[in-house]
Amino acid sequence: MRIPRNYYSSALLSGRNKAGGTYSLLQSALSRSSRGKRLSRSAQVLSGLKKTNNAYANTIRGTVDSQKLYYNMKYHANQVSEYGNKLSDEGAASLFAKAKETGSNTEIVANIKGFVSQYNSMLENLRESGTRTDNNYLTQLNSISSLKSSELAACGVSRQSDGTLVVDDKKLGAAGLESLEKLWGGRGGLGSRVSLWADSIENTAERSMEAKASTSYSNLFNNYGSSGNYFNFFG
Repeated sequence: MRIPRNYYSSALLSGRNKAGGTYSLLQSALSRSSRGKRLSRSAQVLSGLKKTNNAYANTIRGTVDSQKLYYNMKYHANQVSEYGNKLSDEGAASLFAKAKETGSNTEIVANIKGFVSQYNSMLENLRESGTRTDNNYLTQLNSISSLKSSELAACGVSRQSDGTLVVDDKKLGAAGLESLEKLWGGRGGLGSRVSLWADSIENTAERSMEAKASTSYSNLFNNYGSSGNYFNFFG
């Protein structure tokens, strides 16, 4: 029997599937190769997207943590300023004017304790931030409290080595009104001096919140634009 010249090439290029239909062996090989490439490209895309999504998550998480820190710093600084201003007020309705009329320093003691609590939290926030500006605030505040450490201790508030303050309730309650007013009252008192710095800290914290949010969201969208390149595999 005479075998056609193209018999072997036809056999190579054609075959029979399980359903009885014919198909091109070469096309099958090419299809498998093409499918493999597509799977490989898909894997690369998924891997790239996973890394990108992780970057997004890290960016968002970092932004949230920073925003929380600066929000707390702003809040505590605002509270320190309010307590300090109340203690330093010299008007007829001031804490010390009322205490002289009633003979009770209860309200003064409550404000000093509130001041100390918020002051310590503010210091903690400044240390956690660690920026050059916030470290400078720490230095200034520590300098003020250090200079007044003896007067503070005499009125029931001791200064620790890290700059934080601790209240001795019994000693503070027994402190003389004149001594308390000399330390905390008036424009030159501790309350007024710390309040000025607390105002600056509050403003700085607010600006830091805005700057951090702006930078983080800008990076987020820039990364999103770059991640679009992963889809070029299907282009």
